[in-house]
Amino acid sequence: SADRKVETVLAANESLDIATIEGPGVIDRLWIAVEAGDTFWRDIVVRITWDGAGGPSVEAPIGDLFAVGPGARQDINSLPFQVQSGGRSFTSFWKMPFAKSARITLVNEGMSPTRQLLWEVDYRTMPQLPDGTMYFHAQFVQGSPPAAGKPLQVLRASGKGQWVGLTLSAQTGEPGAWGTGALRVSVDGDPGKGPGAIPLLNYFGSLFGVDVTHGSFMGATLDEGTRVKARTSLYRFHVVDPIPFDQSIEVAIDHGVANERKDLLATVAYWYQDEPQVPFIKLAGVRERRWVAPSATELATWVRADELNREVIDAYRRNDFGAAMERLEELLQIEPDSVYASYNLACLYALAGDQDKALHLLEQAIDLGFTELSFARNDPDLASLHDHDRFKKLVGIE
Repeated sequence: SADRKVETVLAANESLDIATIEGPGVIDRLWIAVEAGDTFWRDIVVRITWDGAGGPSVEAPIGDLFAVGPGARQDINSLPFQVQSGGRSFTSFWKMPFAKSARITLVNEGMSPTRQLLWEVDYRTMPQLPDGTMYFHAQFVQGSPPAAGKPLQVLRASGKGQWVGLTLSAQTGEPGAWGTGALRVSVDGDPGKGPGAIPLLNYFGSLFGVDVTHGSFMGATLDEGTRVKARTSLYRFHVVDPIPFDQSIEVAIDHGVANERKDLLATVAYWYQDEPQVPFIKLAGVRERRWVAPSATELATWVRADELNREVIDAYRRNDFGAAMERLEELLQIEPDSVYASYNLACLYALAGDQDKALHLLEQAIDLGFTELSFARNDPDLASLHDHDRFKKLVGIE
């Protein structure tokens, strides 16, 4: 069977039940297509309630629920989720069984109506569910930024079930890499049971930064780099490697090695459980969920800066230090706060024998946040500065 609507409009601050189904049954496919204002990915909330429970077991903004946060026009090609048409057509293939009833609700918390709204819910009814059938859950959590000194809890559930996935969106709030720290899992109250602590980016299959990739079970739908305001969106689905729990599960993510960073983070955790569970945390308000995206000018500047970075590396490998200097000087013009450009230009001026410029740029790099002083003390490119008193003071020798 299928509940299907050709087209309708969802007004601002209105809700709409797009499916009310009597069970027992299972939803095999959920498709929602939306065209609306530029913030609709975070304005429109999807809620799914099982068996008339007192609250939804699925609650998340539509973009985050379908793994294409944070409010960017992105597509995804994974096994459980497909998003097409420039982030407007959302399909879920998660199996969603229910014993008594299922209600799927869309809520428009934005300021504008949708221009187009279509949906289809494919489901089957049956005399009864097989023994041990579990209910699908998904919960959105946001840290704006997370509280200092402790990780952001992204999942907390009591009962028997299986954790089957996590999406993570981040917007860099301060200089430096946002993805440091770990993902921490405690199964049945035991941090040593289950996967334990995993370096955060490693959990999503990344090592040296993030690249946009659409894997069946893990990948990244958005990567704008690590500059302040840059956004990233990652996903991992435990379709073939679910994490079981008999009594409870808790999942948390660090925001920095000491949970000190001020980045914006948002997650959706996916799990199955023996009974419907209502949200363990209140949904963040719509204004808080709208992250200010980088402007077109900022994005173009970042693209040119990344091009220059690659050209610098190519020139350095060819020992064409003059060309490398020219690219780094241009890079500092468009990104004057670049630690990378300041430090590497200091190295090149040191190699060229211009100690004054080299020391000035080294000091500038340190003022901007360069902290690898032990590396600088032993960097052969800075060898011509090693006996200079100012160098020794800058790198902490005296």
